[in-house]
Amino acid sequence: MQPHRMPEAGIVNSPETYQQMLAHLATQDTIAIDTESNSLHAYHERVCLIQLSSSTSDFLLDPFAFTELDDLGMLFARADIQKVFHAGDYDIGCLKRDFEFTFHNIFDTMLAATALAEPNLGFAALIEKYFDLILDKKYQRANWGERPLKAEMLSYAQCDSHFLIPLRDTLLPQLEASNRLQLVLEDSEGMARLVKPLAQHMEDIWRVKGAQDLSAEALSLLDALNHMRELIASKRDVPPFKVLSDRALIEIAQTQPHFIQELSLLPSLPERQVRRYGSLLMQTIQTWRENPKKVSPRRNHRLSDAEMKRRDALSNWRKQTGMDEGLPSNAIISRDLLDRLAHLEISDSNELKQAMKFFPYRYERYGTAIFEVLERTKE
Repeated sequence: MQPHRMPEAGIVNSPETYQQMLAHLATQDTIAIDTESNSLHAYHERVCLIQLSSSTSDFLLDPFAFTELDDLGMLFARADIQKVFHAGDYDIGCLKRDFEFTFHNIFDTMLAATALAEPNLGFAALIEKYFDLILDKKYQRANWGERPLKAEMLSYAQCDSHFLIPLRDTLLPQLEASNRLQLVLEDSEGMARLVKPLAQHMEDIWRVKGAQDLSAEALSLLDALNHMRELIASKRDVPPFKVLSDRALIEIAQTQPHFIQELSLLPSLPERQVRRYGSLLMQTIQTWRENPKKVSPRRNHRLSDAEMKRRDALSNWRKQTGMDEGLPSNAIISRDLLDRLAHLEISDSNELKQAMKFFPYRYERYGTAIFEVLERTKE
């Protein structure tokens, strides 16, 4: 295995380096993009680094150094420049949330690998397969909100955009030879249009794993405990799980201890957390006992019988079509599109065409078959 030498990345953290980067990228027909965020280290996640590459240069942009990135957003919105991502729905959602960017002309290498029925869709696995290079993923869970960033972290981040354009160029001939390129381009454009800005963290008792299995009384206490955890996490600017685990909250809600010593008997509550939060936990429990509050039921997302019937029929058709064409089922139509079609009561082909307006190639290729499947569910 030959070592790969990357060009030195340009660190973009000043008006001068920003303008130099923009001037270069504006002349390109392709830009590779990746991001690093701090979801494991902050109460409210944010984009902490934006990696951008052309076929000749790599840039590491520090968004903390700028009050706005509107000129970069204009590049992302240009239809004449293709933007290459890998599993870009998360990156695009983060960038839309933090900077209100819009995107046109996307190519996603994970969607490409999916259409080619690659057995492993991970970026590192594809780079190893096609370029005989092993990428070091040791900084995958690092705190990208820290400054200054270590040189090793910057090198790690550079790899994630540096290899995207070569990977796209490697997969393109295979997609063209198998007549699957249009599927990938359509899904990629759908990603650009349909991925919503990621929501900021919000307090929600139903996000606590195990909440749905509790009695009404235990759920009421869990609500109080979870609110306490959210207040601490927000003040410390850390994710709630770094204060107390979901399992610890569930165990406290179930046992409803009367004495602080009982907390040390709980399997999921380390002694250091008892020392740090024990008094506050007992105070929260006592306040709850004096004034327990009823928790509103979780909104019922149960599908109607008709919707379930349509979804099952479309799922079976998608699976069989994928087997017939040698494609993964989600390359036929995505799960999101399947759910959208199952939710609608479509009465004619024009309504189906409207429902698939962002997927015209798929409508042309599969529209008749999909309409027939939906019609059979009415029998």
